[in-house]
Amino acid sequence: MNLKPDNNDPIYAKTWYDDNKIESVPSTSVLKSQSCEVLIVGGGLAGLCLLQNLLEKGIDALLVEANEIGQSASGRNGGFCTPGWALSDQKISDLVGTDAAEKLNQFSIEGYQWMERRFVSKNYESVGAKKGVLSVSLSGNPTNMEQEDSRLLLKDELQKHLKTEKYKFGYLNNEGYQFNPLNFLECLKSEILKTNKRIFTRSKVLSVETLKDYSIIKVNNNSISIKAKKLVFATGGYGGHETGKISKTILPIQTYIAVTSPLASCQREIINCDWAIYDTRRAGNYYRILSDNRLLWGHSITAIGTRSINKIKQNALKDIVSVFPSLLSNASKDVELKIDYAWSGSMAYTSHMMPYIGQIKPNVYSLVGFGGHGMNTAPIAANILSDWLSGSSEKLKVFERIPFAWNGGVFGPIAAELKYLYLKLIDKIS
Repeated sequence: MNLKPDNNDPIYAKTWYDDNKIESVPSTSVLKSQSCEVLIVGGGLAGLCLLQNLLEKGIDALLVEANEIGQSASGRNGGFCTPGWALSDQKISDLVGTDAAEKLNQFSIEGYQWMERRFVSKNYESVGAKKGVLSVSLSGNPTNMEQEDSRLLLKDELQKHLKTEKYKFGYLNNEGYQFNPLNFLECLKSEILKTNKRIFTRSKVLSVETLKDYSIIKVNNNSISIKAKKLVFATGGYGGHETGKISKTILPIQTYIAVTSPLASCQREIINCDWAIYDTRRAGNYYRILSDNRLLWGHSITAIGTRSINKIKQNALKDIVSVFPSLLSNASKDVELKIDYAWSGSMAYTSHMMPYIGQIKPNVYSLVGFGGHGMNTAPIAANILSDWLSGSSEKLKVFERIPFAWNGGVFGPIAAELKYLYLKLIDKIS
């Protein structure tokens, strides 16, 4: 795991979020050996939520993060938050059974409500949360004239907002937000640090020794160790072999985001809305207009290797123009469309697309696998794990119904890459 930002490495390159980051309460690295009840490894949304919940319960917990808070996937994503999971209700039911699927659906709603309470809070104004998420289809016909909590937009109405021939129809859902994920993490970090100095950044875990009643974790150098009765890995796609069994279930998938230069007024008329938008293809795009009138564009994934900054920019520009050709053709000579930011994030996926939450061996727990689910699922999973660790709830047993999914070892990334290429082909045919 890299400890220093590297603008030549898309996984650590500066993002638009970095250039629009608020000032927050600073954190420090681990400076001396110590002990705690619960040690959390990983400072993304899941890890921070778990830490906050445990501290509120009076449990002695601390968190270590190899880089800075938000430099991993939780602070580098597209900034979408909606109820639900990445899998459809039917596929979840097939995986865990109807009863567990219904409970997981309720969890996802509770996680969304947890996020929403913060979106509307004065302390989180800097995240710039906006309601309204539009899903658009490039093929087929709407199955129902209306869906619950959403409004159908047929092509004629849709084109008033998105001037493209690509989309056939869409559903506008008010149960969804767009927001600045890095500033959200900064707000959450400040909330914790104001009362508890239990977040340590630039503190890379070098080794883990698991004994009968506790674990010894070496951090940064062998002279600093942390003794913890319970250990939780919340490392996402950035964890390595130190995570043990977790490394055998997670596939680190690279996702790609680009941000354009500010759009001119003639270009803004082509994307004439402030909703967060995603298309319903299996390998689709997601995008939104940022606060300074730039277009954030999420596109494609890779399981093998990471594309260069220049390649991300080239692919994004090609992708944008394929959907909105008039962004170039209708622009005047002094107006251009260029990519100012390009980066990648390493998202943690499992082969069955559901997270891996629970005990992996005595006193060692997993809180990973939220890639593709949006930002509602990590908080609720963290809070449920916190309740389990404090002995106040049995809800974690629902997550135990999700089976361990081997990632295929060295063949896993190849299989994931082939699957993505297959899905792109199906999208093209359909």
